[in-house]
Amino acid sequence: MLSLKKYSVYLIGALCSWLLIISPAQAHKRLAVSKVKGPLSVVVLGSGGPMATPSGRASAGYLIFTDGKPRILMDAGGGTFQRLAASGANVADLDIILLSHMHIDHMADLPPIVKTIYFHARRKNIAKGIPFPPGRTAPIRIFGPGANGIPFPASSGLPDVPQYPSTSAFVNGLFNPATGLDRYLHIFTRAISGGIFKYSVEDISPDWKNFGEKTLVNEGGLVIKAVGVNHGPVPALAFRIEYKGETIVYSGDTSSRGNNMVTLSQGADMLIYDTSITDTLPAARPGDRAFFALHTTPTRMGQVAAAAGVHKLVLSHLTPITEPRIKEVKKLIRAAGFEGKITAARDLEVFNLDKDKEDHDDD
Repeated sequence: MLSLKKYSVYLIGALCSWLLIISPAQAHKRLAVSKVKGPLSVVVLGSGGPMATPSGRASAGYLIFTDGKPRILMDAGGGTFQRLAASGANVADLDIILLSHMHIDHMADLPPIVKTIYFHARRKNIAKGIPFPPGRTAPIRIFGPGANGIPFPASSGLPDVPQYPSTSAFVNGLFNPATGLDRYLHIFTRAISGGIFKYSVEDISPDWKNFGEKTLVNEGGLVIKAVGVNHGPVPALAFRIEYKGETIVYSGDTSSRGNNMVTLSQGADMLIYDTSITDTLPAARPGDRAFFALHTTPTRMGQVAAAAGVHKLVLSHLTPITEPRIKEVKKLIRAAGFEGKITAARDLEVFNLDKDKEDHDDD
């Protein structure tokens, strides 16, 4: 048997060998952020839905890079904070957050992500050799749907109030310096030399019946548009991001009623689509029909993508219904007429749009 001293020497030697095998440079190469290239890229922070499953997908979230720098966050569902950490991205300068709707699996991790922006800002400035940097002063701009005023059903016995608040009510409820639950951030970010916490929030009309595409940002070649989409009684938006000739469209959660998704997605290089249900599932209980009023069937997804002339369709917001049935979902999309590329998203997957045009379909 090895003595304790010899065993310690052996263990230290083995550890050193392991550290030599996996150098810091090699470890960095494994990070998602190291794979980002080109003018417009997406890192998938969460490709799952609202249900925790053994596959471990985080809920909805996508980090958008322009010219290799993280600039936009689309949704911030549960688990996206952890995925952001694992991606290796420094979000010190992230300044735009797009929230598709006020469901927990799309906005639950907003507070911790906002807080880490200021820790990243602190680290960035300290790295410059400034012991007490002024930190970040640019505001975080947040966009999301306004309220639609639909109350709880009278038969529910619940209060006669709207089911969903506006985005501004949600964000101000967290961050307003006088009344917000997380108002401490206004002094905390200064105390850690992370910067001066500032934010703005804008409500966008979620009226999907009267198409009204709105430009949210148009600066330095970056254009972001939003439009209301149907998600049952839920105020919801879809987003279009354009930069240097590349375009990403994100459906959020929607049943895709009407032609809003077709219009918004015209000619898109990439369309990230809500893939929660099949054409017939779930169907275990009579109440399951509610899912078809909230989400898009694969057949409808194929119709939208084909009519819009989309280059690549990314299946995301995968659930226990669709995750084991990806082949079935793709067949239904193809049968509806879509001939472009199809891929199922994975957490921490990176899509570089200029390079992505050369990718092969993974059918």
